[in-house]
Amino acid sequence: MYLAGESDFNWKNQLKISKGVVAEKVVNTGIEYFDNAYLPHDKWRDLTESEYKILSYSEKGNKMFNTLGLGEIPDELKTLFKAIKLEECKTLFDVQPKFQEDEKLTLKLNKVLNQFLNQKSDTQKYNFHRITRCLPNMHTTTFHLHNREHIKYTGLHIDQSTKFTPNTAYKSDNRISINISEESRYLYFVNLTLKQIYTDVKKRHQDIIVTSNNIVELFFSLYPDYPVIRIEVKPYQYYIAPTDNFIHDGSTLGNKKFDITMVFVGEFNNY
Repeated sequence: MYLAGESDFNWKNQLKISKGVVAEKVVNTGIEYFDNAYLPHDKWRDLTESEYKILSYSEKGNKMFNTLGLGEIPDELKTLFKAIKLEECKTLFDVQPKFQEDEKLTLKLNKVLNQFLNQKSDTQKYNFHRITRCLPNMHTTTFHLHNREHIKYTGLHIDQSTKFTPNTAYKSDNRISINISEESRYLYFVNLTLKQIYTDVKKRHQDIIVTSNNIVELFFSLYPDYPVIRIEVKPYQYYIAPTDNFIHDGSTLGNKKFDITMVFVGEFNNY
């Protein structure tokens, strides 16, 4: 997994590295997680020059399936998002209606937003996915409804937006996620594609059928010391990532305000 972005963008100041992972049941966050959930170790340090070079190395052009981009949205778009005044929301349920209060402003926002997204996608094949709303000070942000009744958090995971195997995950779309909240949020990730992880896990577990459902747990049980990277995504910055093809999660740990992001899924190849 390689980093890409605007040539003058200073990646390194927004990167940290952890020595590996720990089972969530050991951490005991007080939040209900699935039994097999893993979180990054809570000790972070700056990357060395050699570690940074490994992440930022790129051959001719970047491929959607193994490239992670970070950048900042244009000033005009930033101004329009600020005009929505999401900071006035008292609860997470107030976020969606806030976009509907001023129809003219929202139409202008959509127009400028689409212009920006078109610049990030040569094919202009993408769809609005959702506005994600998360609580502050959460170790990780991704959760699912368990038995259609209550929420359970997943910990580090891969998305499964479409049906795929570890060997075909590279064919999936990627996504762009824009931080439109007032504080930084964080993206955790492991810098290996699913196919790389599958090949390694299969060498050690020849008798087990490795699938998209069990590959994360199998990998971390074998390599709990494999480093996790943390990227700070500041307000009005975005990341582009192949979230079906690498282990990751978001985090709002240390924040005091709601976390709000706007997500689109498709073919984003201009970082």
